[in-house]
Amino acid sequence: MSVLIKNISAVFPDGVRTADIAMEDGLFRAPGKSAYDQVLDCTGMVAVPGFIDTHIHGTGGSGTEDGTEEAILGMSDVLIGEGVTTFFPTIYTDTMERILMDERAIVSAMGKERGSEIGGIHVEGPFISPNKIGAQNPLGRKDPSPGIMERILQEGKGNVRAMTAAPELPGIEAVVTLAKENGVVLLQGHTDASYEEALRGMRLGMTHATHLFNAMTPLQHRYPGVVGCVLLHDEMNGEIIMDGKHVHPDIILHAIRTKGPDRIVAITDALRPTLQKEGPLTANGVEVEMGDGLWVTKGRPELIQGSCLTMHKGFVNLLRWGVSITDAVKMTSTTPARVYSLTDRGSIENGKRADLVIMEPSMKIRYVFLKGECHVVQ
Repeated sequence: MSVLIKNISAVFPDGVRTADIAMEDGLFRAPGKSAYDQVLDCTGMVAVPGFIDTHIHGTGGSGTEDGTEEAILGMSDVLIGEGVTTFFPTIYTDTMERILMDERAIVSAMGKERGSEIGGIHVEGPFISPNKIGAQNPLGRKDPSPGIMERILQEGKGNVRAMTAAPELPGIEAVVTLAKENGVVLLQGHTDASYEEALRGMRLGMTHATHLFNAMTPLQHRYPGVVGCVLLHDEMNGEIIMDGKHVHPDIILHAIRTKGPDRIVAITDALRPTLQKEGPLTANGVEVEMGDGLWVTKGRPELIQGSCLTMHKGFVNLLRWGVSITDAVKMTSTTPARVYSLTDRGSIENGKRADLVIMEPSMKIRYVFLKGECHVVQ
């Protein structure tokens, strides 16, 4: 299948320019063929690389907590409509039985996706602080254990790409070693670590952070905490939930200015009822409702359960807050691809995977291409 997109304003690694984009055999190619299977004149529209969401629990009424292949494929079906071409289904901290069941469901779904592709598994825990549990199940929290880590890696069958852990916990060194040996990015998150403990984690190799500012020790002038470690050190990357609710937009902009868009990964951390059209609204077994742009426990609006963000909305938020479209593309596509060694995607370059989101001037999604195949026409 060959496709030619004509006269589109596209975000390339070297900047924005109006050009033709060619796709053939699932890859971006230099335009030049005399004939294409499909030609689209996209004058006035905008093209960006497919979004990569590396931290998402659910969407459209399907979630990792369902523990079924059907639920993971349901996430894939919904996400492609939001411009997400790669996602990491993210597993909550829970009993080992549940964690392993959810892993098996994701592995079973891989290769059967009808929409967005599963790029790997993110296990959020179980080696997290009892003082920063958040919406996780405290009964599933554990201190670092090589045996438990090996079970998680074994069940993931080489597909665990990310794991959230607290660097201050005893025994973390063995987990870091196993993560490195198996290509797992270990994120500092759900952590009560001091600045010094966070620095030690960084030096061990924990150079990424889970939902920066949330569920971690804050930046204080005498006690910089995990936030200070991320902001002050070039080695560190950090996820941010780009909804403007979990983190104030001005703080997000400060983090981007401090770290640069090459060190910030935009995520949704979205929950199961996000974009759900009907039926009861639950997230990880808790009945929820919408409260000030967040999912909160039903009848208890003070208890935040999590995000209802989409990557497309996060991208638009960044633009609305004054971030350049080139920097927004880095945080929603290029930087997550680099952090997780997804070297075949994340930018519009000849030879890379032809994952593309085409939007109208209003930023409404018009087309989504995955490996050069059009999945969405709106």
